[in-house]
Amino acid sequence: MNINNNLIKIIFLMILLTEIGQSLIPVDRFALSSVLVDKRIYFFGGESNHSPKNSTTLDQILYVDISKPFNTVSPPFEEIINVPIPFGSSYATAFLSTQKNVIYLFGGIMVDANTKNPSLQIYEPVLNSYNLETREWTVPVTNGPIPTRRRAIKGVIDKETGKFYVFGGSDQKTGQNYYEFYNDMIVFDTISLTWSIGSTIIPRTDYTATLLSNGTIVFIGGKDNNYNDVDINQLALYDTKVDKWSIMTARGVTLENRGLHSAVLTPDERIIIFGGNKDSNEPVLNQLAVLNTKTTPYEWSIPQVSAIDNMPLTTFAHSATLVENYMFINFGTIPNYSKIQLLPFFYILDIRNFTWVTQFEPEKSPIVTTSVNTSPTNSPDLTTEKSDNGKQIGIILGTVGLSVGVGTVVGLLGYKYYKKQKYKRAIPTSGSPIN
Repeated sequence: MNINNNLIKIIFLMILLTEIGQSLIPVDRFALSSVLVDKRIYFFGGESNHSPKNSTTLDQILYVDISKPFNTVSPPFEEIINVPIPFGSSYATAFLSTQKNVIYLFGGIMVDANTKNPSLQIYEPVLNSYNLETREWTVPVTNGPIPTRRRAIKGVIDKETGKFYVFGGSDQKTGQNYYEFYNDMIVFDTISLTWSIGSTIIPRTDYTATLLSNGTIVFIGGKDNNYNDVDINQLALYDTKVDKWSIMTARGVTLENRGLHSAVLTPDERIIIFGGNKDSNEPVLNQLAVLNTKTTPYEWSIPQVSAIDNMPLTTFAHSATLVENYMFINFGTIPNYSKIQLLPFFYILDIRNFTWVTQFEPEKSPIVTTSVNTSPTNSPDLTTEKSDNGKQIGIILGTVGLSVGVGTVVGLLGYKYYKKQKYKRAIPTSGSPIN
């Protein structure tokens, strides 16, 4: 056996172990969809000028494990490699079914990620589902009037009723140079898989939608059907219980209008918005604002932000997720950038004191004493995660074992080779053990 070949094998295995231990560094992207499921944030598709495929519209599924501490300098991104989205997806909206094992992806741009070409035949369905347990994509068989495809939308789901709501949006018709804007409220019952259409209001796109505990959806910002900025102080409110719209003029500070921003709802029902752009792709000056929905009318304020050194760039078309007391802001782009490769933006805001932090420390779960009669909770996502971790640990242990075995053989062969040479030369040396 050639000692050099074995050394090459050992080096290769060491590199493999190093790669397994490192997090994925994804390409920059914007206009993606995201959803929180248990201890993972899933990211679907997006647009990127550095796509690994021919199309700028990505078909990747990424996730971040938020059950462990990490630093934003090296966030633990992972990719679901074997089951990508069946198409390139961007400007869509994703939501979790109340069954907790299915993620729905609605609307958006849908193209062949390999050829850039849209296909009305393949990508006609406006709703696709991803099963977290089986890791399969399917097109649900639904009832009722199927809605028109649209993009630049934000949907919400009522966990009590299982109904998903998405409003307006726009779409560019095939072969046309203009966009068509929509003003209808689409309702999808995830239990009966039935579509229905709610009442209408002035068309809007690039907005945020936030569902309050009283069943009201608050629509903030965006653009109208003339692609002009919507007055951010004129809030469109939709009452899901009676299918009725109303307009509320917010009080407090006067904010800049914006679109493609993000919003999260805090436990005390404040809506925190971040980023966005205005006018002709210009950045907004106040990147953070808070809407207090416990007053009537609702009231805007601009928080005093700590840790200025960690303040992020004002991105737009990003995703935002509330994780415990932290607002995660992921990916996105910046106005007027020159198509250089951007970093995969990852910012964390502590909403308790409005401080930008770089280290995430998940809250420790309290120790729970389980009685004999308590049945286990089935969580497909956690089961999958444990299975993945088990497989990865098995790979690592197997690789380590193989490395040790090869190293031992190489060591013995090296030692015999060394003794043989020593005997031939008959020159006493101190020698060094071969690693």
